[in-house]
Amino acid sequence: MRTSVFAICALVLVTLVDCSARAPASPVAPPTSTRPPPSSVVVEPTLFSPATITPTIENGFSIYLLAQDTTPQELAILSHLELEENPLLSINNIVSYRKATHEIELTTTSYNRIASLSVPLNGKAFAVCVDDQPIYAGAFWVGYSSLSFDGIVIDTIRASKEHPVLQIQLGYPGPTFFHEEDPRSDPRILQALEQAGKLK
Repeated sequence: MRTSVFAICALVLVTLVDCSARAPASPVAPPTSTRPPPSSVVVEPTLFSPATITPTIENGFSIYLLAQDTTPQELAILSHLELEENPLLSINNIVSYRKATHEIELTTTSYNRIASLSVPLNGKAFAVCVDDQPIYAGAFWVGYSSLSFDGIVIDTIRASKEHPVLQIQLGYPGPTFFHEEDPRSDPRILQALEQAGKLK
């Protein structure tokens, strides 16, 4: 009797195991994503024009070449001046600035930079700036040019004879060719030079 009970129990156990093995596995639900649904808002990249980019440069009095190939004769029609990234001359390149004559005494290294500047016969435009902002524009010139200019001039040929001094002049070949208001003594320029201890 005890043997038949064990046989019946064993038969039931085998039947249950067999049924379990044949039963189809329950489908596993995919894991629930924790990411939020995609948004319909499109974020546009911020665009900067050259005029709104502030380059990392030295503040104070400085002279820049223009980023674009602009002739001095075109300066009057420009609504703004686009400068090169770095100044040609900064306040650290200046030994002194003489207020009465607008003569700039430069360090030797800075003077050599000006002396090696390639200047065409119709000039090479520059801008005098204070705290990264153009105050007035002018042109580097060569003293053997036959072209006149009604603007602010730095004659690089004359500068080579007065090493290491540059003079910011009115007009080329002389002041009689200049017919505008003189911007060289702008209070912002003089104040910047005085604060730097360069003004004489």
